[in-house]
Amino acid sequence: MNLFRRGLCAIVFLPLFLPAAEPRVLRLGCFDFPSVLNPVYATSETAQALMNKIHQALFYFDPAGEIRPELVDAWRWDEGQQAISLILKKGVRFANGVVLQARDVAATIALLKNPLYEYPYLSDLAFIEEAAVVDAWHLRIVLKEKFAPWKNYLTFKILSADDICGLDPGVFRSRLPMGCGPYQIEKVDEPRVIVLKKNPYYGKHGSFDRVVYSVLRDPQQGPLKLLNDELDAVDVQGDDVQSYHQLPEWRERFNLVRYRKFGYTYLAFNLKNPLIDLNLRKLFYNRLLATPFLDAFLKGAGEKVFSPFLYLSDSVRAQALPAAAPSQRLHLRILANSESTLRKQLVLFLCEEMKTFNVELEPIFVEYQTFLKYLKQGNFDLAVSAFLLDMDWNLKDILSSSGYFNYAGFIDAQMDALLEAGLREMDEKKRRRIYVNAHERWLASLPFIPLFSLNYFMGVSNLVKIPAGRFQTIGSTGDFFYNLQGW
Repeated sequence: MNLFRRGLCAIVFLPLFLPAAEPRVLRLGCFDFPSVLNPVYATSETAQALMNKIHQALFYFDPAGEIRPELVDAWRWDEGQQAISLILKKGVRFANGVVLQARDVAATIALLKNPLYEYPYLSDLAFIEEAAVVDAWHLRIVLKEKFAPWKNYLTFKILSADDICGLDPGVFRSRLPMGCGPYQIEKVDEPRVIVLKKNPYYGKHGSFDRVVYSVLRDPQQGPLKLLNDELDAVDVQGDDVQSYHQLPEWRERFNLVRYRKFGYTYLAFNLKNPLIDLNLRKLFYNRLLATPFLDAFLKGAGEKVFSPFLYLSDSVRAQALPAAAPSQRLHLRILANSESTLRKQLVLFLCEEMKTFNVELEPIFVEYQTFLKYLKQGNFDLAVSAFLLDMDWNLKDILSSSGYFNYAGFIDAQMDALLEAGLREMDEKKRRRIYVNAHERWLASLPFIPLFSLNYFMGVSNLVKIPAGRFQTIGSTGDFFYNLQGW
């Protein structure tokens, strides 16, 4: 990796003094300053990206989206006891040099499950009955019932027991807990810059001595900062992506690296409206997924999603379903977030497209908080929304009768049973078959239609080496620079 010009030094004879190696610094651009730098409350993308470099978890999602051990050396599922035995890696140290042990994991779980600390994802840990220390490296987690995606929910960051035990919740919230990741915080200059430096006790260091996050006031500053050698990498917005291909100077100075976020934009139907029958839903499905309509709209900005269960998408394609245009003209309202230009454009395109099929759509554009309120109240006929998912087949929150995000008001006992069975089946092959059946059940009822997963682009300076094993897809807790080794 050749990030900086290296000074020449004489090598004819052994010099009396060797010049100090120039620090290798990675300069990243971001678009918000985290409201907190405590991993328990890190919910924004920038905050999570920082926490991923300061802290480690029991498990994490690798560049291919597969769940992998990070602090865990081995694990075993005990069917009879309904418990998971975790053996931790030895030699992992916090930034103060103290060795991470099972008691640190147990203390972290106890804190997260304590309602007084207001962990934002507390409900994700409801499957844990107890976390008990067996010995220094051995932890036993007892489940309330079988829970197939348990690894996915053990991706919270592990804190030091000595650093957190006995802390008042209010004091803890403002604290910067110690981590065991490759970096630690060196400087915070709110609201502009956060500097990370190497954790001297981390076992395997990446390519950089420091990582500097700089907040940009305007996303369009990103390419200019790359051109002026003020940044090494920054997310590039849609309009600038189009400009990149037309500007030789940009292509000479930085690469445009594509990646995806594990989620999708979708069209939800309000099933409480009797006008929105299955025939009409099939009509929308045919126009959106079984024709080139979305491809023409996206123009390379994303890829179609053919199943709500994303891991099935590679083997599933849309086929036209039997449907007919309504005999009388229908007038329906279609809701979208006014702050998303792409969704607004999609709605306007769809309004024109469906006129041919005797469907008149009235676009309703509202700001984000009002949009969410309307969704929860069922104050819409159709709605274009999106979500970033956990990397799992589980869609109980969205498709079950009692799901928190079931905006369509979909009630189906067979789907409920399949989703529940999928959560409890510990065998991965059997579990996949359950979700294949759930896909077929979804297709028979179409409460909503997944549309597309967007492409995102990172501008990376040509002076930075891009490893082949970089992240291609990130989930709700990942980030493009999760692992800086090899860069």
